[in-house]
Amino acid sequence: MHSLTSIMALNLQPREEGLVSLPAPKANQACISCRKQKRKCDKSVPTCGLCARMSRQCDYSDSPSAPTANDVAALQARLAELENRLKEVTSRSSSSPSSSSNNNNIFTQETTTNNATSSQSTPVINGTNSHSSDSFYLPGTPTSVIKTHFPPSLLLDIDIYKWASHSIPPSSSTLTVPPFVYSLLTQDSQDPNNTIQEIATTYFSTVHLWFPFISRKRMTLGHTLHESGPDLAMLFLAMKLVVTLPREGMDRGGVLDSEVYGAAKRMLGLLEASGCVSLLGLQAMVLVAVYEYGQGIMPAAWMTVGACARYAELCGLPGFKESSAVLGPVATWTESEERRRVWWAIYTLDRVICLGNKKRFVMPEPEKHYLLPVDDDAWDNGDPGRALSAGITTPLEQPQGRFARLVQSSMLVSRTITHARTTLRNQQLGGFDHNGDPFDINELDDLINTLTSFSTLIQQELLPSLSLARTTQQSTGSTSSSNPSPPNWHFLTSTSIPLNPPYHHQPSPSSLSPPFDFSSSSSLSPSLQPQPLNPSFLPPLSLTHSALFLLYDIHCCPENLLDGPGAAGFENLQPKTANQLSLQVRSVAGLRSLSSGVVRDLCMELLDAVMLPQGLAVVSPLCLDSLYSGLATLRWLWTEGGDTPPDNRAGEGGGGGVGVTQAMEDVSKCLGRLGSRWRLAEEYLGLVGYHDVGVAMAWKPGGRLGVPC
Repeated sequence: MHSLTSIMALNLQPREEGLVSLPAPKANQACISCRKQKRKCDKSVPTCGLCARMSRQCDYSDSPSAPTANDVAALQARLAELENRLKEVTSRSSSSPSSSSNNNNIFTQETTTNNATSSQSTPVINGTNSHSSDSFYLPGTPTSVIKTHFPPSLLLDIDIYKWASHSIPPSSSTLTVPPFVYSLLTQDSQDPNNTIQEIATTYFSTVHLWFPFISRKRMTLGHTLHESGPDLAMLFLAMKLVVTLPREGMDRGGVLDSEVYGAAKRMLGLLEASGCVSLLGLQAMVLVAVYEYGQGIMPAAWMTVGACARYAELCGLPGFKESSAVLGPVATWTESEERRRVWWAIYTLDRVICLGNKKRFVMPEPEKHYLLPVDDDAWDNGDPGRALSAGITTPLEQPQGRFARLVQSSMLVSRTITHARTTLRNQQLGGFDHNGDPFDINELDDLINTLTSFSTLIQQELLPSLSLARTTQQSTGSTSSSNPSPPNWHFLTSTSIPLNPPYHHQPSPSSLSPPFDFSSSSSLSPSLQPQPLNPSFLPPLSLTHSALFLLYDIHCCPENLLDGPGAAGFENLQPKTANQLSLQVRSVAGLRSLSSGVVRDLCMELLDAVMLPQGLAVVSPLCLDSLYSGLATLRWLWTEGGDTPPDNRAGEGGGGGVGVTQAMEDVSKCLGRLGSRWRLAEEYLGLVGYHDVGVAMAWKPGGRLGVPC
């Protein structure tokens, strides 16, 4: 006020030319009308020039006008933005590692200005929150934008992708690790690295034993950390997911509501949306598929396996030459073997998930030049000197590692499902051969021989238990009255398989011996003392049993009712041919021996092995289909013939020394115990209820084909 008074006083001072006139008064601020219209106001009083020209009232009052709806909406948006910033700052201060941690840690949260605008539930991708032509909003998170750098030319025009030298950026440049993933990987621990190390140690001591497709050596040496990013965090999260046991009494809804499972599915969506393509991301997706299958989460498991197949095709697997264009060049033999194993892992899951429905496969059949996985111990130890490669056409009697045996059994499952689909299609369309059969008897005979002999071989190699080996040697073994020389087994197509003479008679006692004498090989012969069963060795044998159950199932019915279930089948009833009658006898004997003998005895040993948690932790869900098939078959046998022990059935093959009822109880008890590790076992137990007396009168043993018997 003092300065303003002084200025006004000076303006009134007389000068030599006379008095200086006082300028026109001005308002301190623009009028309300000019402020609303954002027009320049000359602040003349009592009316500004613009209001005078417009003949409207000019108001210089300080009181603001009432806010409009747009004003309120803008204010609410600003408030929401400030709240998100506050949440981000709070979450970083509570969950981020200390500033003194290693800068190479992939879980270090960025503190840039752009990242400060993201919320806790929505990570900032590529460090930007601006709209562009290659950006889009993540559904359900309207405050953040995902920006992808994936080159569309890889899928739209591969020639341009190669000619222009396009490449897929590393995941670390497209996405930061979201706080919800970081908190799950570091919860209940003051040192995040210790928790992640515990997850990896648990995984490699359990799941890795029966499904070794992630290189422990490369992870130990830190090769996977070279360009690590959120895909590696996703892999650790998937490891934690697959080793997590369901809580006692948890139903399907409880599994779906699992915090780790929800975070894993959400993180997979983020990686896909950001254009992240890497081997680590594919391995994580495979583990999620294993978890979904093992916990009976359908159809999510079916969809995820299909997504894995597409992912593998995008990466160019299994060949390291094609995969180099997407995943980068291969630096070591261990890395090349890892890429091959990832492809075989997806192939195995694709065949396993089709066992119960016999639908078409997503993964293609392997080509003739494909290689089997090398010895597991050599790969784990990074020892190329012991890594002896073998092609898929290698004879089965050549010793292989556990994962290679799993691959071989998966290929046999593939042949079996293909045979079942072809037989049913030929029956429906009238595609019969010159004998009136909807199948090739020579091909079928060779397939049964291969499965039964391979079952015995796996037990000799991987399950050195004398009691189990003796029982399996009786499982409808060979197919001719004399012991022929072992066939040179192959896996590709029926045209590449040497065919044995057709089987037209009942198996004689001499034909029930194993096709090979393993006593001359110290590496294959079992110990003189029965050894405890290692559950992690079971998947190859279990898949072979699943293939046998499926194969016998479509040929065991006394009536020729392949055309359809229920009364509709009787309308097209045709007398069986000689080949079909012999297959019926052989199939019933095989089902009886497998269910009452082999599977029941296997369950008894498995129960002893999984009584302790460490034994239960290494059980694979790939074993459950064969146990369910055995239990469903036992239900059918009990419905047809009561509780007569299998040994009292002359001419129907060997079996265990207990009745059908006791065998059912033993297999059910085993499935119930395994249900505490994999909920899929409980789902199978629920399905067995449909094989009770009322239902079994109209449906076949395994219920696979829906064919009455």
